[in-house]
Amino acid sequence: MKTKFLFILILAFLIAGCFTISETQFPEVVQTSLASNKNLNVQLSGFEAAVTTYIPVYGYETVYTSTPGCCRRRHGHLTTVATETYVPQVNNTKAYIDRATDILEKCGFTLQTTTPQYRVDVTFSGPFVSNSESAESLAWTLFSLLTADYGVQTWSARMKIYDISTGKVCLFKDYTQKYESYVWGPIPIFSPAASDKSNYNYMQSWCLTALTDCIMADATKFLATVAK
Repeated sequence: MKTKFLFILILAFLIAGCFTISETQFPEVVQTSLASNKNLNVQLSGFEAAVTTYIPVYGYETVYTSTPGCCRRRHGHLTTVATETYVPQVNNTKAYIDRATDILEKCGFTLQTTTPQYRVDVTFSGPFVSNSESAESLAWTLFSLLTADYGVQTWSARMKIYDISTGKVCLFKDYTQKYESYVWGPIPIFSPAASDKSNYNYMQSWCLTALTDCIMADATKFLATVAK
């Protein structure tokens, strides 16, 4: 009975996949709402980001297989096998400008207008990974015997708020957001690969979402003060 229980426990532990040892906490920000007796027409631009996805392409391939025969002779034949190849595809995403739009509209600003008074323009840059971070990631993987992974990315953003009537920049600010995570799993290679915490797209999305929220916290605070 004890042996069976131990076997079930080990099996459950293996199926559990990868565990997150530590992860950067998402920043807490406050968005400023527009006073109910005021109105301000706002336009958004930028917030552009590209997301890489891998599309499976299926096909067939003819291969030659050989089998040992008598008298040291080998016999072979041609066989057709199915193949699967993953092709990277890069697409632009509207996720962050849509998120910024939702924040402004929830705070009472008007975006569906042909006469905007202010424009919030945001440019993302990244990812940035230093040599020391790359070395740490490699060491974390090797010294754990391929059972762990260290994911890290840093993204930056530049925000400008324009007064459209004058073309003047009213607010200019740079931002930096770093994300890092340590993951571990009992099965070498496969367990770390099963975790999305160190996945490129996940880290990118985490950083750009955090940057968008921080930028809009400053933008809504400024715009609420200039509204009439």
